[in-house]
Order: sequence, then structure tokens, then C-alpha cells
Amino acid sequence: MATGYGMKDGLPMHIGCAFGAGFVACIVGSPVDVLKTRIMNMQPGSGQGVGGLISGMIAKEGPLAFYKGFTANFMRLGSWNVVMFVSLEKIKGMFPSDD
Repeated sequence: MATGYGMKDGLPMHIGCAFGAGFVACIVGSPVDVLKTRIMNMQPGSGQGVGGLISGMIAKEGPLAFYKGFTANFMRLGSWNVVMFVSLEKIKGMFPSDD
């Protein structure tokens, strides 16, 4: 059965889609994770709010500062997605479909 972009349903497509999902999740989630870590590491009573933290990061380190640790995060999340989605598809294949 052919699916989108000319790929057939099978292991290569499941792996590619799992890595794609992990990449998108990292693109969306990394800035939030970096910001959360910086907020947790702020000194109590520093008087700096979230807005000041964000503007300081952009001014001192540039916008790519929100993607520090991206590679490690993607390796973790991408490999997890491959294991999860490939396992899910294999388990689904064990049961009859109503289609």
C-alpha cells in the first residue's frame, strides 16, 4: 500500500516518521526546556523575571541559545520515538484489522 511521498508502509517509513516526530518535538520543546532550566537555576531574590531572562539570553547569546543541548535531546527523543512507534506498529500488526 503506497502512502504519502511515494513511501510504502513498512519499517523504513515508520523509522523515518518516528525520527521526524522526534525532530519536531525537539524544535518545539527545546526552547521551553532551556528556559525552564535557566529559571530553576536563577538565584532566589535576583529580581529578574522571565521576560528579563529571555531578553538577556537573546542579547548575550543570541536566539540559538534556546536550542542548547538540542543534539543530545534529539538523540534521546528520536531513538525513543523509533522504539515506541516501531513497537506499536508491530503490536498492531498482531491483531486483525477492521478495515
